[in-house]
Amino acid sequence: MRPHLTAFFRPIYNRLRRKIPPLYSGTERGGILADGKKTRKVLIRILEIVFSAALLVLLAVSLILAKPQEDKTASAAPSPALQAGQAIRIDHENDLVHLDFPAPLMCFQNSSGMTFIEATCADLSVPGGYGRVAVTTWQTNEGEEIVLKSIWPADALNELEEGFHFMPYSGPTFFGSISVRMENDQFIRLHTTTDQALYEVLLPRRLSKQVSQICGFLKLYTIRNDP
Repeated sequence: MRPHLTAFFRPIYNRLRRKIPPLYSGTERGGILADGKKTRKVLIRILEIVFSAALLVLLAVSLILAKPQEDKTASAAPSPALQAGQAIRIDHENDLVHLDFPAPLMCFQNSSGMTFIEATCADLSVPGGYGRVAVTTWQTNEGEEIVLKSIWPADALNELEEGFHFMPYSGPTFFGSISVRMENDQFIRLHTTTDQALYEVLLPRRLSKQVSQICGFLKLYTIRNDP
């Protein structure tokens, strides 16, 4: 603004300033600022609570969606047989197809380097009828024997080898489940279950450091018994 206009309007501005009282005193202005700060803190706290509640809701929804749903299409485990079957013994690995076992049979993969020794399959008495147990014996390159036992039905836990004590750690995972490891002075016993059968691995304690490697070569072999 030009100097002569400034000199003209300044006295008028000063007179109006003296006549019009301020809207708030210094004390009131300070109180309003203080109240504004308190209000802002309250609003921030409310937003934090709302945000936390929203996170809890999202977490609950995600847990519900992530919960595995029961497979309604899964077939139920077969009932025990009402009639006794025939006991079988074989001495050649190629004859495993002749074992009369109603569930997948546990054995070693061809790449395991294990030598097949023999296999047996026989009935066992279970509530409501007869079950089956198939035992295959294998040998490592060093001459150590490993016994694999397949037991049907899966809840026939009394067919597991006795005289073992639990270990403070679990066994390796095979067939999708963590196995239970038990030991005695001479042997290590591992067992796990599927929805069809109970599986047991029995090996010397001398192979303790190779347990995970050995179990990595296990497989389930389905025997098809055509009528």
